[in-house]
Amino acid sequence: MKMTEQDIKALAGKYSRFIRWSDEDNCYIGSLPDFEKDCTHGETLEEVNRNLQEVAEMYIESYTEKGMELPQPRAMAISPSPFRETGNEQSIARLRKSQGLSQKDFAAVLGVSPSTLVKWEHGIRRPCGPSAKLLYLIEKHPELINS
Repeated sequence: MKMTEQDIKALAGKYSRFIRWSDEDNCYIGSLPDFEKDCTHGETLEEVNRNLQEVAEMYIESYTEKGMELPQPRAMAISPSPFRETGNEQSIARLRKSQGLSQKDFAAVLGVSPSTLVKWEHGIRRPCGPSAKLLYLIEKHPELINS
């Protein structure tokens, strides 16, 4: 049975996507672990995600045309927090100030040293992992700090 364009689009959305920032390339790099590593890049997360959708659709079309079995989709999307983007040091300082917290107090909330927070706010380092996720959650749900 031939897949419709709508079927292909829906199936492509079920495949895992991995998006990471590359300081070396100064852009986001996207991968489809079920098909190919590092298959697209772009300036924004949204751009790379759109590209990954198109690449996944092309793989599905190619596999089905050749009668090849498709890999089982693993629904998982991994992408950097918006606080991992270049230039968000102002956003971190603005978020802290919007909460009325000193650097020392905000660092304690985040579970990092005050010197780490200062480096983030000055763009010397960038938050990653749990710290970046926590900053994102605080931005979206500021009431979390006051709980």
